[in-house]
Amino acid sequence: MSKSYFTTGVSALFEMPTSDAERILPPHLQPIEVRPQRSILSVTAFHFRESEVGPYAQLLLSVVVPPIVGSWERHPKAGFYPFLGATSSAVSRKHMAETLRIPTHPEDIDAQFIERPDRIEVRIRSGGAPVVDVSVTQHEWYPTTHLLQSHMIDGDLRLKADVQISGHYTMHEHERGRLQLHAHPITSALTLDEVSPYPFREHWLKEGVELFHPVEQL
Repeated sequence: MSKSYFTTGVSALFEMPTSDAERILPPHLQPIEVRPQRSILSVTAFHFRESEVGPYAQLLLSVVVPPIVGSWERHPKAGFYPFLGATSSAVSRKHMAETLRIPTHPEDIDAQFIERPDRIEVRIRSGGAPVVDVSVTQHEWYPTTHLLQSHMIDGDLRLKADVQISGHYTMHEHERGRLQLHAHPITSALTLDEVSPYPFREHWLKEGVELFHPVEQL
């Protein structure tokens, strides 16, 4: 089990073309559509202050998929297929690729987490070029724990892992955040001008822990 402590993190959901989602996903997974031909892109960024590979920043781009139903006590809220991750250090990239089985961008990212009175802005750069600018806004804060499910592949192997995230949390669907995706190798799988610039769901987390459970073969 991989345990990482974060100071802050954001996760926002945006509409994306279903044609992109189906091209990105392996054949055994199907995207969730919010309306005909519009699926869900998850943009997630965390600043981890402590982990088994030291402190680092992380960006994950994922397509939202149905979770595999478990027991009533451990039913994931959502499933994700992280098709690309990027981090701020070589050791964290190696951990993401070899332990978590998530494809990674080969270069470091520079991530700025800028807190305003009512929002947080995250600016991701890599190789001197902009990658992602995303902001989410706050609502009511409360402590929470979410169980999510990550799907991965390794060659012909179909894999999954439960991901438990606990911390102080605010979430809403008021569409006050903003996303700007820049042309970059990290975003090359996406048709940029067809991704919605406004999230239909915004999450902001503070001072918590992420538990990435052992990877299982399906």
